[in-house]
Amino acid sequence: MKKKFATGLVTLMSITALAACAGKSSTDDKLVTMKGDYITVTDFFNQIKSTQEAQRSMVTLILDKVLEEQYGNKVTKKESDEAYNKEVEAYGSSYQQILLMNGMTEETYKQQIRVQMLLNYAIEQAAKKELTEELYQKLYNDYVPEVTAELIQLNNQDEANGVLAEVRAEGADFAKIASEKSLDKTIEHKFDSVSTEIPAEVIKAAGTLEKGAISEVISVENANTLKTSYYIVKVTAKTEKDADWKTYKDRLKETYLAEKKTDVTFQNKIIAAALEKSNVKIKDNNFSSVLSQYAATNETTTVSETTTSSEQETSEATTQK
Repeated sequence: MKKKFATGLVTLMSITALAACAGKSSTDDKLVTMKGDYITVTDFFNQIKSTQEAQRSMVTLILDKVLEEQYGNKVTKKESDEAYNKEVEAYGSSYQQILLMNGMTEETYKQQIRVQMLLNYAIEQAAKKELTEELYQKLYNDYVPEVTAELIQLNNQDEANGVLAEVRAEGADFAKIASEKSLDKTIEHKFDSVSTEIPAEVIKAAGTLEKGAISEVISVENANTLKTSYYIVKVTAKTEKDADWKTYKDRLKETYLAEKKTDVTFQNKIIAAALEKSNVKIKDNNFSSVLSQYAATNETTTVSETTTSSEQETSEATTQK
């Protein structure tokens, strides 16, 4: 499966449903009745609001409203629906089962995708403002244009050392040996220094090789599985780098924006700014720290204004008079 569902929305629909129920009538409405007792919306809310699932769901609800209000007209419903449909197609027949396993519904997953798309739009707009000519020049200096290389991938270091000696032997046919030995049967690859399809360690090594040269054994640890793969690279072609950085402007821009979308610190700063703009304040002590990670990225952002239950009740009573 290409990605995992986020668990932050597990209880989202339950809480949303309660909010809708409270909006239509009183939070003292009875959800369950029994002999001599009953359970109200308030009872249930008080029971679950301190759980981790509820805490994460509150963050999602807040971001949904804040980002929708600020950027909702920048991402059409058609666009988010199309993104959702692509995800459904990618998961295929296992989609409903995965929804069930993650405690989600089609609507909560649609919401998750839309919230992420709105956030990505906000991140892109902020990142574009950073793309000055000076930054482009720096990105250009680190950029290596397209390289064509033949790769051998193995899962055992001793075997990799043996294959390395074999491909370096006089008259050895690297491509033929690769087709026989490599775990990845696609031998020839084309990539530049910012490609993501090839491990970064392999790309870096290839960038230092001359045409026709063969690398040492390159070890690459998978961050998810913690398993190590071993690569041997032979560069068969290299593109000469143009002296004008503007030749690569679109590629540099695309890469920088993609990088910022995965930069948690940058993402949190964007969220903090959005929360500040919407003047988000937490009124329940149980949720007082749910936005703390964003407040930490922006000292001027006020995202929590908790009050005690008695203060809330006094305020509400005053309002009702």
